[in-house]
Amino acid sequence: MPKMKKLLSGALFAALIAFPTLTAAAETDKETKPQSQAPIVVEADEIYFSDLTGAMFAKGKVVITQDKTILAGDLIRGNAKQNQVWIDDKAKYKEPDIDLTGSQINYNYGTKNGTMADASGKIGKDLVTGQKIELLPGEYIIQNGTITGCDAKVPDYHVSATKVEIWPNDRMIIHNAKFWIKNTVIYTMPKYQKSLRKGAESEFPQIGHSSNDGTYIRQHLEYPFDDKLSAYTDLAYYSRRGFRPLYGLKYREQGFTLGAIYGYSVDVNDNWVKRQPEFTLTFDTQQLFDLPINYSVWGSYGRWRDNTKSSWQKSYGVYFTGFPIKVGSKSNLVLGTGFSNTKQSYDNSSSNSYVYDATLTSEWSTDFSTYLGYHYRQNLTNLFAYDRPEMAREGDFGLSYKIDRLNRVTFLWAYDIGLNRLHDADVTWSHNLHCWQADITYRFKRSQLLIRFATKNF
Repeated sequence: MPKMKKLLSGALFAALIAFPTLTAAAETDKETKPQSQAPIVVEADEIYFSDLTGAMFAKGKVVITQDKTILAGDLIRGNAKQNQVWIDDKAKYKEPDIDLTGSQINYNYGTKNGTMADASGKIGKDLVTGQKIELLPGEYIIQNGTITGCDAKVPDYHVSATKVEIWPNDRMIIHNAKFWIKNTVIYTMPKYQKSLRKGAESEFPQIGHSSNDGTYIRQHLEYPFDDKLSAYTDLAYYSRRGFRPLYGLKYREQGFTLGAIYGYSVDVNDNWVKRQPEFTLTFDTQQLFDLPINYSVWGSYGRWRDNTKSSWQKSYGVYFTGFPIKVGSKSNLVLGTGFSNTKQSYDNSSSNSYVYDATLTSEWSTDFSTYLGYHYRQNLTNLFAYDRPEMAREGDFGLSYKIDRLNRVTFLWAYDIGLNRLHDADVTWSHNLHCWQADITYRFKRSQLLIRFATKNF
């Protein structure tokens, strides 16, 4: 090797890369500040580095850090001039919400591209394994691997696939997917798309019971035709209502999503509506200039039907949400406001609605949290009961307490401020079945029982 410099052992640090990313020439000195790439810092018991070739060799508790990307192992080779590192033995790769262990790692800090073999770990909320994992900016590709939300040695449920493309906090596409309960394949799909956003449906069946609709089983399926267009269905059977499916198409473009929906939908109060069909346009949530406010815009047009009427409905709206405001050390306050308009062909009506929301959430400990909310709705004259607010001025209070590692109880009270009366009083017992969860809710004011049994990763 060309002339080498041997650095003294003992938790040594070496900033290998600090190359500035030059911007276009500016007109004033104030505008000529270059944006620098974050430096690569190496910590190890022993480090060898060549000024001439850029070759690097690090041994003993090696940790390489660039911004929030970390590589850690016992023996790492690299080249500073090429921004490249190689690790033959087991090593760790970490980013926020990413923690992977594998071997034969080849990673370039300049391009943010790399690969690792025989890998396992966590991407977002999912536990993954892969014969090979490709590391790309904002994307991870698993070859011949598995995905599950269950951390048991033999998972209660998992998905195996020849290829999985993951965009954290957005979605994943699973190729040649097999869906397993324990050691049994329950169904297969040549391609499956799953949303990774909050509240997304699970890829495994959900079983439950409602006092109004009876016992039910639901299954969400989604097939991507390409990176933008996908088809999905929510298959649902209710013992008191029969088969109630929903079918849809989604076309995702930069900044917005177009949708087409046909079938049945039910809200949290068991109000049903059938779209025959409905078309939707939803813009991605954006920040309002440089203000601490996000906003979302949406519109829809379609035919709605319930048990007594049918109407072509046109709706559009906008909603603004403020960034969380810190209240003390335990609480966050979120304020929101919005406007919507709905027109109906059934009675030629047109209604405007203004909404105002304020919610205060408090995490008093890891086991105890509370919720306090105020909601104002100017207009409650919607033609359909589905998703229609039931109170013009609503005050909510809730608390959640973790009894032990397996059990949690949640109380929620909804108060009608305008009529000065308690509108709802619900209590939910949640039981952790390791990789599954059972939720039993009793709604005292409605004398209703709700039961849900589903995977924890839904």
